[in-house]
Amino acid sequence: MRTLRVELKGITDNSYDIQIGRGYIKNIIAKCALPVVDMNVHQLYPRLFGDKECFVFSPSEDAKSFDSLMDILEWLRRSGCRRDDVITAIGGGITGDLAGFAASCYMRGIGFIQIPTTLLSMVDSSVGGKTGINFSGSKNNIGAFWQPEAVYIDMDFLSTLSDEEYLNGLAEVIKYGAMFDKDFFRLLMEEREEILDREPELLAEIVETCCRMKADVVNKDEREGGYRKTLNYGHTFGHAIESDSGFGIKHGFAVAAGMYLETLWGEKEGYTDKGTAEQIAEILDAFGFEKEYTIKSEEIFFKALASDKKAGKSGFSLALTERIGAGTVIDGVEPGSVHSFFQS
Repeated sequence: MRTLRVELKGITDNSYDIQIGRGYIKNIIAKCALPVVDMNVHQLYPRLFGDKECFVFSPSEDAKSFDSLMDILEWLRRSGCRRDDVITAIGGGITGDLAGFAASCYMRGIGFIQIPTTLLSMVDSSVGGKTGINFSGSKNNIGAFWQPEAVYIDMDFLSTLSDEEYLNGLAEVIKYGAMFDKDFFRLLMEEREEILDREPELLAEIVETCCRMKADVVNKDEREGGYRKTLNYGHTFGHAIESDSGFGIKHGFAVAAGMYLETLWGEKEGYTDKGTAEQIAEILDAFGFEKEYTIKSEEIFFKALASDKKAGKSGFSLALTERIGAGTVIDGVEPGSVHSFFQS
């Protein structure tokens, strides 16, 4: 068992542990009340739940809505949930975002636990306390920072993950190397075959490394006042790609293209060293990601950019890597420069 600590000691102590192991989650779930469960997980692992009453739903970007939030809140009310109860989110990022947001709202805030079951949620969305729903075609722009009481990662869940969903998570893994650690970036390239084969020990090391990097960022900037924006590398363009595709392109694949395109923009504007986009392209090609994107509706795409939750009155923020392993944030980006980039 590997244990990491997320240290968050501001006005209140929101610190918690991330536990990474294998084959231990049944005992955790047996003790958990009020599970909000991804329908796919509930069907694949019926023995984990037995006769336990669960809120089971079909996760999709459309499900990250006020209607789904209200359904969970109503279920909590019917279940007799009280202020000292704890919700358990069991599934991917959509499940964690919805259940966590419900926890932040119900009775002005109750506890919740994250049990991520996808690679993407293990290395990214389960850690850091971002919760929320989509609104008016924009990603995650209604929500709250609400930290979990614990994160339990059981690597055995990855054995039933589809190849597409596994790649969906690997995009976020690549993000960490590109932004924070050139040696980790190099390891991903060198061990590509083993990673794609889901070699157990290597995969556990990768998950731990990503969680450690994210915990370090969140420790320094819990509510995304500045430094935490570095975690959004690829996401500003990526979220616009998701919206423009009608969410037909999964989050990780959109972020992969977003990383490449944002880096090209950074080189054009002089924020990123020449040749960095080529390195990003090389690793994305190696893992089988598409790098380019053709806008379907400029109205939808640029509306999504304009409504990005990181946007301010002076423009929006872009997380960029100046060179591999050296992430930074550019604030006050003029929308016109991005328009010109995509129309050139």
